[in-house]
Amino acid sequence: MVRGEPIPDFDELFGEPAEAEPSPIPVYQLATASAAKDRAGADSAAIRYRFIARPEASDPSPPMARILRGGGGRGGATRLKLYLSLLWLARNRNLDRPVFGYPAQQLAALLGLPNPENAGARRVQDALRWLATRVHLLDDAGSGLPYQPAGSLAARAARRSRKDREQHFYVQLDAQFWTRGWVTALSGAAVAMYLACLYEQRGQPDAPVWVSPRMGRERYDLSDETRNKGLRELTDQGLLDLARRPVPATSFDERFRARNVYMLRPGAWGKGPRQPPAPDSLTGSIDPW
Repeated sequence: MVRGEPIPDFDELFGEPAEAEPSPIPVYQLATASAAKDRAGADSAAIRYRFIARPEASDPSPPMARILRGGGGRGGATRLKLYLSLLWLARNRNLDRPVFGYPAQQLAALLGLPNPENAGARRVQDALRWLATRVHLLDDAGSGLPYQPAGSLAARAARRSRKDREQHFYVQLDAQFWTRGWVTALSGAAVAMYLACLYEQRGQPDAPVWVSPRMGRERYDLSDETRNKGLRELTDQGLLDLARRPVPATSFDERFRARNVYMLRPGAWGKGPRQPPAPDSLTGSIDPW
């Protein structure tokens, strides 16, 4: 938001009507996300490859993993979801350094945090301090440079080498991640692994995805526990389909080997979460990711 521009008033969205049917997603989250989509005018968030994965195992940890881990302790899921939300809100901004003026309580409502006007707002403020993006949104590739939209830079870099261009390649996270309440329902591990699966597809939406434990550690710097938890949750929620595929046999090896592969189901976003939100996605009291 440009300095001086009026801030949309979402205060009336924080209260749930008494007659509303019980739902795992707070009514104020769905209403706030709808208003945010109208404001952002974006059908998806653009997230750079370099935010999700590192090119080489010897490279520094990618921003996604650093945000999840932080300095230890809780808050990783909130930081990741908040940062993705800022990328979504910045998608159609033409400013080189987008400035946001949304109060913390509105961002807390967008994430579906409990008590967004008080405890939820404090969690957002803590996350913003950690991210150091309270005033300006920095490059999501982790360079520390001012943020610029990934799409326009990728187009401008069309004549450069693939290595130079790839730093601006990106995946797209559907706006229904917010407007259907998935941002509240999914744990930080599930969000991270969905982004990893999008990265593995490299723009081929029908391609099966395989993320081995070694890939999880070397490419994404995520623990085996985070990988397993995230993939299991995405499968349970219907966002991934699990299948078994044979592994090519080596010479003189008659044993049958198979691996788990996953197919993304982007149409599942519109159906909304199947289950109540994961405990850590709301409170951070069980698993910080």
